[in-house]
Amino acid sequence: MAASSTAVVELGFAESPESPLIAENFPSKIGGRPAWLNPEHILLAEQVRCEVCCKPMILLVQLYTPEDYPPEAFHRTIYVFCCKNGSCHKISWRKSFKVFRSQLPKNNIYWPENESSLDSTSKKKSPAKQCIVCGLLGSKMCGKCNQVNYCSKEHQIEHWTSGQHKIHCNTISTTSIIEEHNNHCRKLVLFPEYEIVTEQEGKDQEEEEDYGERDGDNNSSNSKALVPVGDEVYENTGVDVDKAFLKFQKRIEPYPEQIIRYNRIEYESEKNPEPLWVSDIDKPTVQDINPCPHCGQERTLEFQILSTLLNYLEIDHLQQSSLDWGTLFIYSCKYNCHVENMYYINEILWRQNFSDDGLNWKRNLK
Repeated sequence: MAASSTAVVELGFAESPESPLIAENFPSKIGGRPAWLNPEHILLAEQVRCEVCCKPMILLVQLYTPEDYPPEAFHRTIYVFCCKNGSCHKISWRKSFKVFRSQLPKNNIYWPENESSLDSTSKKKSPAKQCIVCGLLGSKMCGKCNQVNYCSKEHQIEHWTSGQHKIHCNTISTTSIIEEHNNHCRKLVLFPEYEIVTEQEGKDQEEEEDYGERDGDNNSSNSKALVPVGDEVYENTGVDVDKAFLKFQKRIEPYPEQIIRYNRIEYESEKNPEPLWVSDIDKPTVQDINPCPHCGQERTLEFQILSTLLNYLEIDHLQQSSLDWGTLFIYSCKYNCHVENMYYINEILWRQNFSDDGLNWKRNLK
């Protein structure tokens, strides 16, 4: 995904990966462990702890979003972390998400275009040790075998039990069995991993027909669309709906499987992108979207995460404490400011929920 000089929206869709989503391929993805753009410097658990329950958050989404300006943003990734406990979000959603921007210039020691151009000192750079469970910095180590790293006590305990490390520690075990137990542990802790593939919104009719053949009838009961859409349905419901919600429903109708809407505009543009609101209420004010603290420039909308993503997270929606949102807006520094020796820069997330009118309309359709 990349910034555009015009108001072109790129839509993101979830697909099962055909090959491992490793860092050297610069993936955009949901869940799993982060694919670090800067493998030598990765986030600590202390940087991504939920400020409600104090447990490490896990990766929700990462998007590879390279840009031409400045040169330091030639490689660029946005990481969105989320507390998995929906109860924390009900107490304070602002304390239950964190967003980070990471970027590298074209010429860097991690992903060089030409390996022979690196000197011997550069080649000695090694990736940071990662937590075996979540992929954050493994600043702690198993005290018995000194072979496995963890980001926190919480994940060490989880790996000791569900990851069966209590069995494998200081023993000779088959690698495949160890990895099977590791994956079981990760499945309990992390969100499922999917690749995010993109296409532009508003393709010509032929491509839209191809999309329909790929994903099936948009009106089928198996669709992950938020709700059915259509003027005739709306007119017969007999309930009120705020205008923003109706506009949102009509806008996503052609592509009901979309989970991401990426509409960042290049820094030279005087017009900032307009969010696709899901409600007329809960819109952020100027005070809510603070300017970048490092360069003082405004933060603008980069992309939004739709509630359709929740369908891929293996969440029990019947639980009152389940994770939920209408949409999540990600705002980032318009100028991609580079801060020396600062590898991750905090950006802003704003959550908007559906209005009561919108929810009543959805219920009325069932």
